[in-house]
Amino acid sequence: MKNYWRMSNFSIFSVSYAYVDHSSYLADQLFVQNKVTMKFKGEMTREDTPYCIIFCRVLKKDVERFEEALCRLRDKMLLLGHRDYSDACGEIAKMIDEETGKVEYDLSEMEKLYHKYNDS
Repeated sequence: MKNYWRMSNFSIFSVSYAYVDHSSYLADQLFVQNKVTMKFKGEMTREDTPYCIIFCRVLKKDVERFEEALCRLRDKMLLLGHRDYSDACGEIAKMIDEETGKVEYDLSEMEKLYHKYNDS
């Protein structure tokens, strides 16, 4: 299950990401535990789901710990009773992959997909 996407950027110090989290920001505690330095850049939400897409920048030295934390997020979601998290991530990943077919994504592409997803 893919719950994060690497975004294209031109920084030599950080990497941009988008990831799926719960509206109560359950990933934040995992980032603190893993000592990940990141900067919040924005989020996208929908009224009909408890999940949101978070945009952030992570220092390159913390990328491995950031991705490990997001791998552990799935388990945390299950422990807290959010059994549909994997399905929600799968739907978002399928939509992104069908539309772009890319490994790295541009923020404007993600915004277009979000609006398309919200309008359906």
